[in-house]
Amino acid sequence: MITNVKIDGFKSFQNFEMTFTPLTIVAGANASGKSNLFDALKLLSRLAETDLKTAFSEQRGDPTELFTHFEDNLFASEMKFVVEMLVNRTVKDNWGLEAELNNTRLRYELVIARQTNDLGIDDLTVKHEQLEKIKHQDDKWIKSFPKDAKESAKEFWKTNRAGGTREPFIKTIDQNGIRTIRIRQDGKQGGKATPANAVSQTVLGGINSADFPHAYAAKEEMRSWKFLQLNPEDLREPTRQDVGLRDNITASGKNLAAAVYRIKLADEYRLKEISRKLNSFLPNFVEVDVYDDKVNKQFLIKILSEDGKEFSSRVLSEGTLRLLALSILVYDDKHTSLLCFEEPENGIHPFRIKAMANLLKDLSADFSDIQAPLRQVIVNTHSPVLVSQLLEWQHDENVSLWLSRLSSLITEIQSRKVKIKITKMSPVFIGDTNYQQLAIFPVSEAEHKLTLAEVVQYLRTADTENAINSFI
Repeated sequence: MITNVKIDGFKSFQNFEMTFTPLTIVAGANASGKSNLFDALKLLSRLAETDLKTAFSEQRGDPTELFTHFEDNLFASEMKFVVEMLVNRTVKDNWGLEAELNNTRLRYELVIARQTNDLGIDDLTVKHEQLEKIKHQDDKWIKSFPKDAKESAKEFWKTNRAGGTREPFIKTIDQNGIRTIRIRQDGKQGGKATPANAVSQTVLGGINSADFPHAYAAKEEMRSWKFLQLNPEDLREPTRQDVGLRDNITASGKNLAAAVYRIKLADEYRLKEISRKLNSFLPNFVEVDVYDDKVNKQFLIKILSEDGKEFSSRVLSEGTLRLLALSILVYDDKHTSLLCFEEPENGIHPFRIKAMANLLKDLSADFSDIQAPLRQVIVNTHSPVLVSQLLEWQHDENVSLWLSRLSSLITEIQSRKVKIKITKMSPVFIGDTNYQQLAIFPVSEAEHKLTLAEVVQYLRTADTENAINSFI
């Protein structure tokens, strides 16, 4: 679970900082930088499991264009990320090694720089990398929770054993004049050190064993982030029963039928819960099931209506498929981490958006339930209807709303002043508890006065420029 992020030098982000709750809604007009936040998180997620060139090539645009563009051909020379996270207490690697973490509150820092190689071509390098525990006395995020909520949820973030070294799990040092990234002993293995200019991927991305439990936990957290862009055609299609069957729901909604089949085999009662969940939003449908089509070697989802008619996923509407997919994810044990969902209102009738909002809430953690998985949902939206639904949780510290907009910034680069557009996200007042949590972060008095009603009006305003100016 992400609790705080700082970004500098990536796309439209300059000295950007934002805090997160289990359910975080980012609202704003088109081209205000909402998608850039997801792009930054997606890049970090990929850097946790693959090399620099691959991770950057998978982003939209040329790798150079991911660095902040100042003017003409002038781009930032480096990008910086700081991610504070709450990770699972235990980790298990692919070889069955399991470890328990002493600290579940971790801070990961990464600086990627552009530099010219021997061929005169821009190349990417890791300039700085660090992973450390967040000391309880320095943890603003935990301190922001009301006393009773903090006490009931302390099992998620308490330190098991006091004391121990204060050394970071991963740190960048100067070793004989060479910038070196070192991972310290944190389990059964000794430490390792690698010259920074020799690596083609992050040190975190190269850790594949729970022998380094805290680093491995941070890696697994980041690489598990899912970025939903549900495609109706992928949601509709059956899952082929090929060798090495994949039963995890993909970002586009593939493998939905195989996931339902897996859930049914593991616990048929969960399939009944999925049926009840969908029925609570779409009363015309009373049962969800999956058909093992042995002749065609495929799994196919079927839904029974209240009048006894059966429909396959092939004929369901886009809105029904989206609600079905989220209902399945709620009861899928394999989904236990962050879900980033861009414009979930797409394909949903306004009358059904309340159902969508409730599903998003169901998919996020409630810290009052210590048995619940550390699930988190971050949504970006420009729907005033979806934002209005947050009134239902106006006193819930697990829910927050942010307004995204572009702002002008005059900065100095290479000894000359330039004016650029940067993304700014401001916390929105939707309730006393929520406001208390967000108020610990440095924002202006005007931003503190933002209310949900004002944001809804802003989203409804056709003249976006006037709406932005009204909040400056």
